Amino acid sequence: MKLMVNCGNCDARSATEETLTAYEQITINCGTVFVTPESKNLLNRYAVNLNCGNVVEMGKDVYLSSVNGKARIKATDAVPGKTFLHVNGTLQIDAGTENILERYEGIAVNGEVQCPESMSVYLGKMKVNGAMTYYPDRAVVLKRNAVIDRTFVLRAKEKLYWSARRMVIVDPQLDGRVLADKGATFSSKEVILAEDKVESLLETIDEEAELIIVPQGTRVILDDVELSGSALKRYGNKLFIIGDLEVPKNGGKALESLEYLRVDGDVKVWEDWKDLLLEKAEISGDIKTMGGKTGAERCVEDKPLLKITKWMLEQGPLHVEDCMKVCLDEDIPREMILEKLTICDCSKVVCSSEQEGAVSMISEDVMKIGTDETDEAKGLPDTKTIYVGDYVL
Repeated sequence: MKLMVNCGNCDARSATEETLTAYEQITINCGTVFVTPESKNLLNRYAVNLNCGNVVEMGKDVYLSSVNGKARIKATDAVPGKTFLHVNGTLQIDAGTENILERYEGIAVNGEVQCPESMSVYLGKMKVNGAMTYYPDRAVVLKRNAVIDRTFVLRAKEKLYWSARRMVIVDPQLDGRVLADKGATFSSKEVILAEDKVESLLETIDEEAELIIVPQGTRVILDDVELSGSALKRYGNKLFIIGDLEVPKNGGKALESLEYLRVDGDVKVWEDWKDLLLEKAEISGDIKTMGGKTGAERCVEDKPLLKITKWMLEQGPLHVEDCMKVCLDEDIPREMILEKLTICDCSKVVCSSEQEGAVSMISEDVMKIGTDETDEAKGLPDTKTIYVGDYVL
């Protein structure tokens, strides 16, 4: 019997010969594995395959505190005994936490660390697999994508406000002069500022920030958007989309109505509207066309498993996109595949060897095309497979 463990963190400090000899082979796929010197030697002696990002060595008596998401170290924190902090996500370190940091046996972060500039000298015990971001000690730390609106003005003080990624200052009801008079200043990598607020707020923004000035009345959307009449009723006709945009077949009228459009992301657009989109929009990501050579009006997306039958294609052209695994019935002729089907951005397409050439011709950005003769389809024989967030070996 074999063992395969798929997990975020694996605590192998208590691994024993009895556990390791119980399996013919052990494979551990994880982000971080924790070992002692003794257990590390055991893993090396036996048939244990480690596929991991980090190996952290520490004693058995150390308490492991694991956080998935966002963690914060504050001056009021209590650190119980010997503690090792492991974070998968973002760790924010407050100013004045020198004593707290010294109490940890160690800290490992897979992600981002946000730290006051003066605290950088106290991070000797920290191992970071990701980004280190330093902010001014006196700054108030806001969300990664901070929206400065009318409500923010009511609470603002004479302080520096900092955001790790961007600030959005476009609220039509925000009085820029009142905010400036309160003495608030702003620092971020990127600041999106409505043109009617430039005169009152420009001097309050860090000169190193990338300044993006948008027309008055622009709505900044921190999400994906499908363009339609209802979307315009909700957001208006001046859009800055920080996410992906889809312009479907019935989205042409909405696209024509837009006065301003910027997309910081990818765009999927119906073939008929691609030229109009390029005239109207500023797009930072990729542009993919729907409809394609089949002219498919039917589209199937975001399925973990999709089975395509001959009957489905007899109903008319079909476009398949963003599916994990697509399986074609063997009775679908190659000619029908060429005429009626397009496939884009799918992990795997399973088809017969006779269909493989036709499928290759109508596919774009597909990782694998062919018959389903893999362990993934049949299952690994004599293998115990475990999927879990944290695992103790």
